[in-house]
Amino acid sequence: MNAGIVTTHIPPAKGYGGVSVTASVLTKAWAERGHRMAVVSSDESIDGRLRPEQVQLGEQVEVDLYRCYGFRRWGFGLGAIPALFKLCLRAPVVYIHGIATWPSTLAAIFCVLLRRPFMVAVHGGLMPEHVDLIRRQKPHKWLYYKWLTFPTLRRAIAVHCTSDTEAEGVRNVLGEDARILLVPNGIDSREIEVAPHPTREGLKLCFLGHIQQEKGINAFIRAWLRVRQPTDRLVIAGRSVDGDYFEEFQALVQEAQGAITYRGYLQRDEVLELLASSHFLVLPSGLEEAGGMRENFGNVVAEALAAGRPVLVARGLAWDHIESAGAGFIFDRNEASVCEVLRRAQALNLPEWQQMSSNGRQYVEQQLDPVKLGDRVWQALTKSGLGRAPQQLAEGSSHE
Repeated sequence: MNAGIVTTHIPPAKGYGGVSVTASVLTKAWAERGHRMAVVSSDESIDGRLRPEQVQLGEQVEVDLYRCYGFRRWGFGLGAIPALFKLCLRAPVVYIHGIATWPSTLAAIFCVLLRRPFMVAVHGGLMPEHVDLIRRQKPHKWLYYKWLTFPTLRRAIAVHCTSDTEAEGVRNVLGEDARILLVPNGIDSREIEVAPHPTREGLKLCFLGHIQQEKGINAFIRAWLRVRQPTDRLVIAGRSVDGDYFEEFQALVQEAQGAITYRGYLQRDEVLELLASSHFLVLPSGLEEAGGMRENFGNVVAEALAAGRPVLVARGLAWDHIESAGAGFIFDRNEASVCEVLRRAQALNLPEWQQMSSNGRQYVEQQLDPVKLGDRVWQALTKSGLGRAPQQLAEGSSHE
């Protein structure tokens, strides 16, 4: 075995978003290079427990799924203890996806006790706003971070970040001398076909993500309702959580009088069909005044670009450069800026849109190749990262 991989959830698990998808993409990229690995994850999925044979990561990858129960989001299960200890004992080096979950914390502790070199991908867990929220409102979780998460992170080869903002959050809590590996998430564009320009009248936008304040969708809808044309449409897909925010979302959908469609959770093929039928993907993360929370990367943006779909993205994420790349528009985190960008999107003609579509696909192929990016992470994980100075681990910005 060349390396051990730890993740809380793993595809085809449904309902657990970007961390599990990224774990799969990176592991497959490493397997394509011929690296032999073992993966430990929970068997959790919202539509039934996973079996190891369902997890297709490559012939070189062993898969060990322990039974998850109780705290399903955090991957709790006592079976993780022997599975992770065995993995950390066998593997010469360990890569951990996520922080502050049951398996990620256990794996980091075992690596420290066994003196096993390891790297951690924080996957947004230390974004500045997220840390501030925990510090202010969740004292017990903050103690968890201080007593377990931060001490183990300081013992890692490096903390893998996917954006400058995520790296900023890590430095805020670990100090300026934190060892950071800055490499964006990859996406295999070979699995995604570029669809032709949608033929429907009007501008069709789509949003893919949870209906929650962190994603900023309600604030975006309010801006969109101000400037939408009669034939414009907005399609929203993703899991919902009962509560005041979702009730507000439902009221906005009613206010749109049929112009907004909510489709709930979609399968992978349905997501690609939705992208193909849309002109733009929207990522308004951090737009809400009260929340202001942002995500570290936004895999859905990379998927949209791979499908030839330009994007409308809030400033301050990993995509501030995408407008200069000619593959979308960036709006500030206020309603006036959203309205301005929406008008720019409405004014595009067909050749202009087609050029943006082509630019997005080209960007993914050139900058987000998962095998090439995986090579950079693998090098730091297994060779170059050992004993190197912190500043040498930084692999450049997330948008070369």
